[in-house]
Amino acid sequence: MDRRRLECFVALAEELHFGRAASRSGISQPGLSQQLRQLEEQLQVQLLHRSKRQVSLTRAGEVFLDEARKILRSMSAAVELTRQTDDGLIGTLRVGTTPSALFITMPEILLRFRAALPEVHVDVQQMTTDEQLAALRSGEIHVGLLHPPIEDESVHCEVIAELPFKLVLSEENPLARKPTLTLSDLAHETFILFPRGVAPHVYDHLIALCHNAGFSPRTIIEISPAQSIVAMAACNLGVGFVAAHVQHYDRALAAYRTLESATPRLSVAAAYPRKAPAPLAQQFVAIGAAALAGYRGEKAPSDKSGLSDHPAK
Repeated sequence: MDRRRLECFVALAEELHFGRAASRSGISQPGLSQQLRQLEEQLQVQLLHRSKRQVSLTRAGEVFLDEARKILRSMSAAVELTRQTDDGLIGTLRVGTTPSALFITMPEILLRFRAALPEVHVDVQQMTTDEQLAALRSGEIHVGLLHPPIEDESVHCEVIAELPFKLVLSEENPLARKPTLTLSDLAHETFILFPRGVAPHVYDHLIALCHNAGFSPRTIIEISPAQSIVAMAACNLGVGFVAAHVQHYDRALAAYRTLESATPRLSVAAAYPRKAPAPLAQQFVAIGAAALAGYRGEKAPSDKSGLSDHPAK
């Protein structure tokens, strides 16, 4: 169905005057008459009664007027929807995230993203960093929130948050009486950590910091998400490391302490394919970086492990 013919028909049906309808349509009166004849021939139905004095709709024309308006509205909506999709203003965005990034950073990002792009549906999937990289390569997800370093050259990676770690322990643990602690204070404690697969380089670097302090953790319990680490530490089953932001959501009977000798920081990066990235993915990263700007106030020194050490202040 030709859109121009429909527009000419609706104009004449509403104006019931060839001169006004032609002016409204930006066409000559003979051109308007030709468009309407071609439409009637296509439909094999007479839509208009014509005379020298007046124009009126046939019964079929009255019915077709309603349908023509619907078709034109549908065409306009389809064009707008297509343009919005191409501009990244509508559609579905599939996001992968590690458990820690999901709990700590995703709420703030999604609040801003949904405010900016309310027509976009966000499908969030929890994955490890390695699983996200595979999903980005296969197209299973459009963007990931993971932990560097990222050595995959096919993926663009941008750090959007640097989260200081805090030690979490039971109020009943004697170490809780100290306002600050050093890693060497933890030599005889059971460690409660996120599973190594969540962020292998971060995990390994944390253990390396212990080795630098002169000991290896005697026992390590691996569990996720961060709330579970807090809960186990509160039960005095060991000491845990969680991003400091977790403390704001904690209602458990747990104590939080800063390490005196070093403040490890966990980097969260947004990643998407370098080749043909989804427009929505790039917008998600930009909005995420803005939402988490407060978590990048102090630049970490270059450290490809994704976990950096800052002297305590």
